[in-house]
Amino acid sequence: MGRRLALRPHLAAALAGVLLVAACSTVRTGHGSAPGQASSAACPSAYSLPDPRRPRVRLTFVVGADLSTVTGTEHVAFTPDRAITELVFRLTANTAPTVREGNRIVVDSATADHGGGRYAFTAAAADPSTQGGLLHIPFARPVAAGTTVTADLYFHLTLGAESFDRFGRTDSSGPRYAWFASAQPLIAWQRGFGWHEEDMAQFPAESATSEAMDTDLTVTAPGADTVIMSGDPRDPAPSSGPRTWHASIAAARDVSVAVGPFSVTDTTVDGVRLRLGAYSSQIRDQLVPEFGRAITELVQRFGPFPFPSLSVARLPAEGGGIEYPSSILMLDGSRLVAVHETAHQWFYAMVGDSQALHPWLDEAFAQYAEQLVDNTPEPPGLLDSAPGLVDASTESYGTDARDYYFTTYDKGAAALEAARDAAGPGAWDTALRCYVARNAWRIVQPSDFEHAIAQFPAAVAILRKAGALP
Repeated sequence: MGRRLALRPHLAAALAGVLLVAACSTVRTGHGSAPGQASSAACPSAYSLPDPRRPRVRLTFVVGADLSTVTGTEHVAFTPDRAITELVFRLTANTAPTVREGNRIVVDSATADHGGGRYAFTAAAADPSTQGGLLHIPFARPVAAGTTVTADLYFHLTLGAESFDRFGRTDSSGPRYAWFASAQPLIAWQRGFGWHEEDMAQFPAESATSEAMDTDLTVTAPGADTVIMSGDPRDPAPSSGPRTWHASIAAARDVSVAVGPFSVTDTTVDGVRLRLGAYSSQIRDQLVPEFGRAITELVQRFGPFPFPSLSVARLPAEGGGIEYPSSILMLDGSRLVAVHETAHQWFYAMVGDSQALHPWLDEAFAQYAEQLVDNTPEPPGLLDSAPGLVDASTESYGTDARDYYFTTYDKGAAALEAARDAAGPGAWDTALRCYVARNAWRIVQPSDFEHAIAQFPAAVAILRKAGALP
């Protein structure tokens, strides 16, 4: 979510304009034990399957001819695990940093069966010029746990010119591109927890929590453009009029879409269909081997790739990368960003977390993965000298992006590196693969990770001292 963005924050170029935010027709359930190593008795032999009661979402986006506006519809079928009195959706496009760049979402209509009144909004620290950060659809009476409710929403987006965020479009005399992600009202539920109503982040970062949802995604765009999006859609036939892309996504916490005259290459890496579109063929060809390497090396470390496909859009913008299930928006061409964002396919896309309350559970793990693959460890002494608790909420940082990135990413990754050294790399790597397999498609808490590494008391002590574990 953040939702999903990731350049190493202690690099000067990243801090200048970093966008450190973040599927398919089937779900991968490959073996969870490391090659050549026996899994423990408690280690699953395959990834857990998505919850059969997960929300089912049908999304449509229609991109305007000038790529500056998008109209959308959303149909949701939702079965809560406890009694509820309303539906709550998060409006990510209304965060203050995003609106300052000219982006926003406007909900035009929202209805639900069991409805008991007109929908309303709460601010949740969204930009004050917007409807708000949270959409509420009330019921006439409480809905019991296990009862499926449906809702239909209609909305439109405005995309800001040269906005280097999860929303934006180019604004120049050259080729036109547009991109949007976390663009729909996002149902803000977590099983065992309830509604997530945390405030919006006040700097470019994720602050959403969403379950893996069975998602049907349809995007209509101008006929001359290509769409790079979550899922693995087939290109429609050429047309002088609008063209439509469609994907059925078995388990996606969110989706991304990019539109423009991309130069596209399709290839297969370790059985994963890799589609890479870029604004030039030269950049496309430079990035294909980087993402191929990322997939191959991360599969060896964490288990089979979570999705049958990965779609990457390299945009003519600067910033970093933004991860989404089976898709990545690239605003930077570096190999570090390629590995980091690909690692998010395991940590966030498959093993979910509350990006508002426990962002280190995906960002520190993606940074740690980047450092293992590229042999770029954190500077010596960082863990002991860095203030702040790794397991701090996004909201607790206020507007201090620098401390958020430094503590959540760098200190978090340093703590994981030190814990691995204390446990022994081989045993630690096996335990981490078991953690991934056991928690596939769930939303984890720090206690889930502590349970996975409980056999390494020295590693637990390191993470506790860093404030990653309670």
